[in-house]
Amino acid sequence: MSMSLPANQRRTEARKVYFQQGVLPTGLIDDAILNSWQRCSASSKPANGKAEFNVITKSSLIDLVDMNGSLIDAASVPLEQLSKTVNGAGYAVLLTDFNGHALAGYRNDRWDCKSMDGAFRQGANLSELSVGTTAMSCAVSERRPVTVSGVEHYLNANRVFNCAAAPIFDPAGRVLGAVDITRENLLVPGCALSLVHQCVKTIERRLMESLEPFITFSLEWALGGADGSADMLVALDEYGQIMGMSSKVREVTGIPQSNNPIFFQDLFDLKFEDVMDGLRGDGPAQFVTMYSGLSFFLQPVNGSYGGRSARKTPGRAHVQGSQPESKSVDFGDPDINQQAQVLVKAMDRGLPVLVQGETGTGKEVMATSLHQRSANRAGNFVAINCAAIPETLIEGELFGHTEGAYTGAKRGGSPGKIEQAHKGTLFLDEIGDMPLALQSRMLRVLESREITRLGGQTAKRVDFQLICATHRNLSEAVQTGQFREDLLYRIKGMTIKLPRLQERPGLREFIQTLCQKIAVEERFLSEAAVRVLLGHEWPGNVRELIYVLTHADVVAAPGEFIEPHHLPSDITKSALAHEPGADLENPNALKALESAAIERALECDGGDVTAAAKRLGISRATLYRRLKAKKQRPICQ
Repeated sequence: MSMSLPANQRRTEARKVYFQQGVLPTGLIDDAILNSWQRCSASSKPANGKAEFNVITKSSLIDLVDMNGSLIDAASVPLEQLSKTVNGAGYAVLLTDFNGHALAGYRNDRWDCKSMDGAFRQGANLSELSVGTTAMSCAVSERRPVTVSGVEHYLNANRVFNCAAAPIFDPAGRVLGAVDITRENLLVPGCALSLVHQCVKTIERRLMESLEPFITFSLEWALGGADGSADMLVALDEYGQIMGMSSKVREVTGIPQSNNPIFFQDLFDLKFEDVMDGLRGDGPAQFVTMYSGLSFFLQPVNGSYGGRSARKTPGRAHVQGSQPESKSVDFGDPDINQQAQVLVKAMDRGLPVLVQGETGTGKEVMATSLHQRSANRAGNFVAINCAAIPETLIEGELFGHTEGAYTGAKRGGSPGKIEQAHKGTLFLDEIGDMPLALQSRMLRVLESREITRLGGQTAKRVDFQLICATHRNLSEAVQTGQFREDLLYRIKGMTIKLPRLQERPGLREFIQTLCQKIAVEERFLSEAAVRVLLGHEWPGNVRELIYVLTHADVVAAPGEFIEPHHLPSDITKSALAHEPGADLENPNALKALESAAIERALECDGGDVTAAAKRLGISRATLYRRLKAKKQRPICQ
C-alpha cells in the first residue's frame, strides 16, 4: 500500500482492498473518491450495476432549466470555448447542476461510446445515487477540483472513463454545479484540472457581472495588476453592501458563506464613501487593510463603476442575499415537494402564500425556498418574526420612520422591512401573533401597495410578494376576535400545511440525508442510531432533529459512524422507553439495543456479513469487530 507505487497500481490496489477485503484503502486514492465509495456502499448500490442515465420528465426539465437559467447563460460561452480547446484531445464536456442533472454537454467528434450518449441529454440524472462515483459529484461534495480515473469509478461499467471536474460557486459562495471533461484515454496529470478550473473561473466572473453591481473591485497584491484577469473580485451596490465575491476572495480571507448582509466597512479599515470620493477625484488605487490583517490594493474593474445597482438596500436590513439559488429544497416528502412547485407558480401569478405548521417543521425554510425559486428571486428576502418584536416596536420595523419621528429615531430616518422587500419577498413569520391594530394597517398596505413611514406624510409605492407563516389556527383566531377575517382572506391566496416530523413518509431516508448536510465532514448513522431516532416523538420537529444530529456529529470522532451513545441521553431514553422490556436504569441498555440491531440484520440477510454491514450502515470490518466483541459467529463468511 505504498504511495511509491505507480498511480494505476495504487488505484487497482485500492479497489481490491475496499471491495474484496472490506478495508478502507486510506492513502491510496483521493479521500474524495473514498468518501464517494462509502456513500455508494451505504446506499446498497451494486458495483457491478449498470449506469442508467435516466432523464427527468418534460415538466421537471422546464423547471430545471428555469431554476438554473443564470448558470446556463453564464456558462454557455466558456463551455463552448472549452469544448473547442479539448475536442482534439478526445475530451467531452459536461455542465451539471448541484444535484447532478446535466444542463449542457459537448460530445467529442470521435466519441464512439454509444452507452454514454444518454449522459449528454439535458436533464439526464448523473447524480452519485444514479451513476455512482464521478468527478462531478465528488467536486460538488468536496467543494474542490477532483479527478476520477478508470477503476476509481464505483461502477465497473464506468472504469473505461477518465474525468476531471471543478465546482462552480455563485457570488454568495454557494456551489451551483460543476464543469467536467471526460475521455477514454488517461488524463494528463495537472492539465485536465487546470482546464476545467480556468473555465469555472470565467463562469464565476460572468455570474458576478450578471449582478450588475454599482462597482467591482479587484483585490491586487501590488499596483499594476492585469485588470480583467484577476480572480479576486468583490462586487458592491451603491450603498457599500457586498453583492458578491469570487471564491478566491472567500478562500484567502476566510469569509464563510452567509445569508447575513456584509458591508464594505465590515471587512476593510476605510469607509466606502471615502474610497468612492478618492476614485471620483482620480486619486490613486486605495491601499486597504482587512480586519484579519491582510492588505490589498483596491483596483476598480474597467467598466464596472457607475453601473446599475441590482439591489437597492439603503440600510443594514436583516435580509438574505438575493442571488438566485441553484436548487430547490427536498423536504423529505414527495407530496410537500409537489405542493411547493405549485406554490411557486401561484406566487408568480401574484397570489400570497400562507405556510402553516408546528414550531420547528421548517416554515422559514419553505418560505426561503419559495423565494429562491420565484420570479422575484433577484430581490431581497426580508423576514420579520411578528411574535419576537415588542408591540411598541413592530410598526416601526415594518414601516420604517422619518427623522425625529420619535425619541431615539435614527438620523435621516430608516426604511422599514416592507420598503426593503420592494421587488423581492416579504416573509411575515408567526403572523397570527400580530397585534390587531397593526393588522388593520397591514391590510391597507396589501390593498393599496403603498407605505408611509412613521412620522411621514408621503406614501411610497412598494411591489413585493408575500409569504406568511403561523403555528396557530387562524380560522379559530378569527372566531375569537384575535385575527381579522378580511386580513386572513388577503394572506391565504394559497395555503400549505407542513406535517410533524413523525408524520413524514420516508423518515428514515430524511434523517440520513439531513445527517449528511449537517456533518462537518462525511458522516453516517448506524442502524442502531437510526432506530433510536425513529423511536423518538420529536416535539421540536425538524429543528430538534437538527440539534440532535449536530450534537452527535460533535461527539463522534472524525470518520466514526454515529452510534446511540453519541446521541443526547434524553433521546436514547425516549427510544428505549418504547422498547419491550427495556430497563432504563440498566447502563448496558444502549449496548443491548445495538446488539439487537446486529442480530436482526444478520437474520434478515441470512448471516451474510457484507449485506448485513450495508444494512446497518457500517463497514464489513467494523461489523466483524463487534461480532468478535460479542462472541457471535456469522452463519456464512
